[in-house]
Amino acid sequence: MRLLVVSGRLDWSVPTTYALSMVRGLLQRGHEIQMVCRGGVFMPLFRSLGIEVYENPASWLARRKMQGFLQEFDPHLIHATGGPGSLRISNRLSTALDTPFVHTVHSWLRSERSARSTRSAAAVVVVNQDLREHLVNELGIVKDKIRVIPYGIEVANSDHEPKGFSGIPVIGTVGRLEKGRRLDDFIEAAAILRKTSGDKMFTILGEGPDETRLRGFSKSLDMDGVLTFAAPPADPDSVYRAVDLLMLVSDWGGSGLHLLEGLARGVPTIATGGGEILSLLGEEGICTLVKPGDPEALAEAGRELLADPEKAQRQASKGIEHVREHFPMRTMLDKLEALHENLSTQSTS
Repeated sequence: MRLLVVSGRLDWSVPTTYALSMVRGLLQRGHEIQMVCRGGVFMPLFRSLGIEVYENPASWLARRKMQGFLQEFDPHLIHATGGPGSLRISNRLSTALDTPFVHTVHSWLRSERSARSTRSAAAVVVVNQDLREHLVNELGIVKDKIRVIPYGIEVANSDHEPKGFSGIPVIGTVGRLEKGRRLDDFIEAAAILRKTSGDKMFTILGEGPDETRLRGFSKSLDMDGVLTFAAPPADPDSVYRAVDLLMLVSDWGGSGLHLLEGLARGVPTIATGGGEILSLLGEEGICTLVKPGDPEALAEAGRELLADPEKAQRQASKGIEHVREHFPMRTMLDKLEALHENLSTQSTS
């Protein structure tokens, strides 16, 4: 099958790492893939897979030229990997190429515009049952259009063992820097943990529109030199190797893939129990859960794990097995292939 994958900006985000795993997996299964995106640090990594990656141009003439190349490719289907950027581009290309498109939704849709565009998709992929209910009950998207396809994570037997703590522990969080992520809670928890015994370092790995405000908030708590902000490299393994303890804080979802990626790499993890986190775990002991909006509880959970490395190791080992058992990459790819083939057949019949 010839598939056109459409993303927004290929910086560190859930849609980007989702697109990377999907493209890698489908290429290995023999599908032909091209991409359209809005640039970003991950572009060279996608191109290293041997596929054509177009940066969506701003000018009308350049877009016409790109559409000519895409018409020659003649995709059977367009897959928007998530986020408003990919959704807008996919809508336009679907009309221009007369090709149906699929949209993957990773978190709550917060605008009617996004919901309206999603309704025009031939099918909608959601990563958990809670999102399906949100789209049907709150946004009026036809339930027969929606497919629940959980994330797939590749877990390598030899490389992914529990990390353990050594030297000065690095406590970090990962994700898009935007309001609603409760990153203020992480910074407050870091400030509390700083006062406890033992040296620690803290890092926020991500980019986004809320970065300037968050830096100012960190400075107001006198965290300069202790808490760093860094743009993650275009390599998920490097990101999770950079932290000894992962804290994921969010109100409305969008961090579930980061949770699974960290667990799969043996990183002890603390997460707020909002959004999709509970649905991804399903049992206790895989990671430490705290309620959203409680920085003191977040700090206490971090203090307990740092003080009990054996407990952290047990959780990390259980996390690896949980991801291996419940979120295998082959299952996600099987379901995506079946959906793509079904939609392609419908569009040509």
